[in-house]
Amino acid sequence: MASPTRTYPKDVDVAIVGAGIIGAAAAWNLVRDSNLRVAVLDSGPRAGGSTSRSAAAFRHQFSSLSSIQMSLISGREYRDFSKTFGCEEVFTQNGYLFLWSEQEAADQAAGRVAFQKQSGVPDVEMLGAAAVREKFPWIDHPELKGASWCPHDGFLKPDLVASTFLDAAVSKGALLLQYSPVTGIEVSGGTVKAVVVNGRHRIGCSTVVNAAGAWANSVGKLAGCPMPVTPVKRYLYFTNQIYGHHVSKWPLTVLDLEAYGRPEMNGLMMGWDLKPIKPAGWDRFPAPDVDTTKLNDDIEAGFGIGENDFGFEVLMKMAEWIPMLGEKAGLDHATCGYYEVSPDEKAILSRDPRVHGLVHAVGFSGHGVMHAPAAGRMVADLVLARPPCVDARAFALDPLLKNEAREDPERMVI
Repeated sequence: MASPTRTYPKDVDVAIVGAGIIGAAAAWNLVRDSNLRVAVLDSGPRAGGSTSRSAAAFRHQFSSLSSIQMSLISGREYRDFSKTFGCEEVFTQNGYLFLWSEQEAADQAAGRVAFQKQSGVPDVEMLGAAAVREKFPWIDHPELKGASWCPHDGFLKPDLVASTFLDAAVSKGALLLQYSPVTGIEVSGGTVKAVVVNGRHRIGCSTVVNAAGAWANSVGKLAGCPMPVTPVKRYLYFTNQIYGHHVSKWPLTVLDLEAYGRPEMNGLMMGWDLKPIKPAGWDRFPAPDVDTTKLNDDIEAGFGIGENDFGFEVLMKMAEWIPMLGEKAGLDHATCGYYEVSPDEKAILSRDPRVHGLVHAVGFSGHGVMHAPAAGRMVADLVLARPPCVDARAFALDPLLKNEAREDPERMVI
């Protein structure tokens, strides 16, 4: 609920809906590169949605050029982040390891590695089974065929990134309005005119940036523009701390593009792409009708043993590849959040063709934290009418509204 003592501005140039990592990056890029008056609005605290519940993985290992370019831009910014903003390091570069148990999948991975090298990814390589066991002696599986490996990958501190972007934006004049739910978007003559906060505060604006994550469709509907974005519940499972095995130095490890784990201090944070399954119709427009007012109420912590929890299954799958986990690891706790899934599981970074002044930065399908710096730059490119830093056709909204395929699809989604 909005504070009764809060004073809202009469108007701004750009209203960003969502104070997660994407809205934060967009705000920073806009105020850094222009004199526009920018306000960031959120119904809760900053970074209080999916940003704070992310596995925070970072990788260059993708199958599409546009995704690789987003990672190259974002990776450079994350490596320099502490120097740029004067904060602690946000990027742990333990590397990213994709393991394969079928020869056909390993061969396809080798083809992707060649493409990634050609596209500018540093130090990515394909390892045979023997090389995997030598380099990562804790890994062993009778069907191991090989792995793709990039030491420049790793994982991030998303809360710190989002907060730092927002603090930097505020220091240059942006307004951060937390606990300020956007309940309306005024459109007249096909053009954005204002946002309405908490049902009663009108803020005039010529541009609205929808950076609402799992709530993207609900925000789009406020302007009469439903979005092809579906909230999908995803769990994170945490083991106990495991000492004497240098777990904190392990890379983020993915098993056959399904289950994965990465260090959380000396334990593992684990997840699984396959469970729970996505709701019917997630890959079409219009998206399934989901009551997004209940999403935060559906976030729970626990031990991964409920009807929709799969923590012990994930741990057993990880132990098949890392035998030590079968002896040393137990499930300590679990939590969950939401992916914002687009029909092709790739971000939407686009002006809306239905309403002038409405810009979307949504649908990241698990890659929002990873690609936030590049996404923030692309939002600024769109608002300021600059040439985009990455080919915008790969992230366009219009084909999805027509249930058509977009250019440069991505196949490496977890």
